[in-house]
Amino acid sequence: MRRHYRGRPVAWGPLVLVAALLLGFLGLDISIKPYMNTVAAYEAKNYAVQTVYAAVQNELAAKSVSYEHLVNITRSSDGAVQSISSDVEAQNTLQTQLTQTVQKAIRSQSHTTVWIPAGTLTGSSLLHGRGPGLPLKITLSGAVQTQLKSTFDSAGVNQTRHRLFLQVTVSLYTYMIGKDVSQQVAVEVPVAETVIVGEVPSIALSKYTGQTTS
Repeated sequence: MRRHYRGRPVAWGPLVLVAALLLGFLGLDISIKPYMNTVAAYEAKNYAVQTVYAAVQNELAAKSVSYEHLVNITRSSDGAVQSISSDVEAQNTLQTQLTQTVQKAIRSQSHTTVWIPAGTLTGSSLLHGRGPGLPLKITLSGAVQTQLKSTFDSAGVNQTRHRLFLQVTVSLYTYMIGKDVSQQVAVEVPVAETVIVGEVPSIALSKYTGQTTS
């Protein structure tokens, strides 16, 4: 007589549950990835701006840097502006010092972790700021690029505002939930400014532009 053996019945319940969980996690990953990239980029840029801005402003305050130390304005006997020229040596020296200050600040604060509420990554206004915190690791690269720039704009009738600012470009690396992203951020920090009273001839502006430190 033949004996018939029946195999054990397949436990479909746990398999379906596991499959559902996997699909749920996959769908969640796809749905939050765009928001995750946006939030990570924002937090990383915010950290870079705070680090660079504080370092430059503290150095400027410590050295009592003023507009007159960096730019020379020549006027005629009647007060008309004849020329605007940069003190190239002073500007180059300041740019070098500020670059070293920023590099030192980045080395001392190169790594940080920001905790992002999970609800914020969903893009839902109702869940924003809610849920457990997920770690966002931010790393600043020690290699920075700096450029001293200037702008002229109207400050009123017969008045011109001249601003000097330092543009600092830093590299950022972020890591969150298995995804790492690199980006570059340009931070502009005001250095000095003044309001020039009187008409500023275009030739004076063009001469100055040609002497801008870079």
